[in-house]
Amino acid sequence: MKKSTLFVLLAVVALALVAWVGCTTKAAVEEPAEEITAELNAFSAKWAGSAHADASSYAFNHWNTEDPKEIPTYCAKCHSTTGFRDYLGADGSEAGKVDAPGKVMDPINCAACHNDAADKLDAATLGNGKQLTGLGKSAICATCHSGLGSSKDVTDAVKGVAEDDVMPDQEMMADHYLAAAATMAGADGGMGFQYPGKSYVGTFKHAEPVNSCTECHDPHSLHTQKIPGSDANLCSTCHSDVKSYQDYKKISLAKVDYDGDGTVESTYDEIEGMKAILVKALAGYSTAKSGATFGFNPMAYPYAFIDTNGDGTISEEEAAYMNQFKAFTPRMLKAAYNLMFVTKDPAAYIHNARYALQLMYDSIENLSEFSGVSTKGLVRP
Repeated sequence: MKKSTLFVLLAVVALALVAWVGCTTKAAVEEPAEEITAELNAFSAKWAGSAHADASSYAFNHWNTEDPKEIPTYCAKCHSTTGFRDYLGADGSEAGKVDAPGKVMDPINCAACHNDAADKLDAATLGNGKQLTGLGKSAICATCHSGLGSSKDVTDAVKGVAEDDVMPDQEMMADHYLAAAATMAGADGGMGFQYPGKSYVGTFKHAEPVNSCTECHDPHSLHTQKIPGSDANLCSTCHSDVKSYQDYKKISLAKVDYDGDGTVESTYDEIEGMKAILVKALAGYSTAKSGATFGFNPMAYPYAFIDTNGDGTISEEEAAYMNQFKAFTPRMLKAAYNLMFVTKDPAAYIHNARYALQLMYDSIENLSEFSGVSTKGLVRP
């Protein structure tokens, strides 16, 4: 074979090899790129349907008509992506505090949680200053779902006031709001008002591996996780009758009639029953001590109203800001705070039912001397 022919042949083979490598490499790059794109699209779709993305919700548009249009630093951490990144220090500012007002119409988006500062986060600070540590990825969730107010604020507010003296113009106090991490922590967090001499359960321990925010909740949709490789609800692994969100309310903590109504119900219903008794105790106590009857409407701010006709319900007319109940005593303020603590975590029956029931039982008991409502028939976990 001539040398020239050999060189041509070698050149052709070399070009073929280069083309083959190029094509296979391109295919190898394109295939995972398509997979990644599909995955990102799936995450985006989940997020778009979540409460974190709902820019029309009150949590994200409360400040739209303010002048200037901005979210105060006190609120920005949890009500805007800019505020959350500021708190983390992901924007280059000092971590652990918010330095500037947040932007309005800025719901929680990808940039809030997907950054180096968030990746390193492992702890969250509760409203009372206590830290929950070793949280892993759940620290991102707990940072906002930890409560803003606390029982410490209640203790500070009543300092130096006799237990049954009315405090003029004192409004009901709350942990503000959806403080699931505080509920889960129980006595380890101490965010409920815990009465001296009483013992309280600590961090709620469920079955493995469902003991943290991200083990139970899809971080993008916020719904309960699915069983891997299935569309079935993760809870159905043990609770076979759970098919949807409403089914969670059918699960029983234990076969105990906590609210003393003569029927053993689901954990959700037992807590609702205990809650109704606590509202009745607050109404009886307030009537005896201030002459004004306490009423509660958890759907209408500021939640505590005067029950003008004493019928045990707050009508639309009674749920007016000018009809706000502001005749709290220290004893009543503590019990009302516990009512709000349990009510404003609508999943307290899942996050730490025993802690919720203990707080309400002790509140009812503490009011009983003057409320006409006792704990007879009730069960404290």
